[in-house]
Amino acid sequence: MSLKFGLDTSCLVPLLSVGHVLHVPTREAYAARRRRGEQPVVPVHALLEAYSVLTRSPAPLFVPPQQARHLLVENFYDQAEIPDVSAHLAWSELDELAARSLGGGLLYDAIIAQSCVDAGAELLITWNVRDFLRVAPPALQIREPVS
Repeated sequence: MSLKFGLDTSCLVPLLSVGHVLHVPTREAYAARRRRGEQPVVPVHALLEAYSVLTRSPAPLFVPPQQARHLLVENFYDQAEIPDVSAHLAWSELDELAARSLGGGLLYDAIIAQSCVDAGAELLITWNVRDFLRVAPPALQIREPVS
């Protein structure tokens, strides 16, 4: 079985937006993983958030809605595992963060991280390593794409 690696929004956006300053290193790192036969995991929250960011960002990051949809489908529909967010996962992460007095956007990072683990990923690729280290389960390694 090949290694599964998760991708968060901070990687999906530069991967798909040629105008993003991190497009080239993100694309090269992603392509190298795919050549090695590694399997991407894109949590549904990250997929939807990437569409939102791509279609609302100013130039040069902006991608028109039809093109953003096309890029997401072309790159991930048949190639990536897309784990959903269950009610159980949502409540579990709310409980965990509240118990640790953590709030805000860390909830989404926790959901993305746990979704990756639930899908069998051993690694999460992100440009926001520090944030994910605060909430990721111990079983999930957190790295930048180029590391």
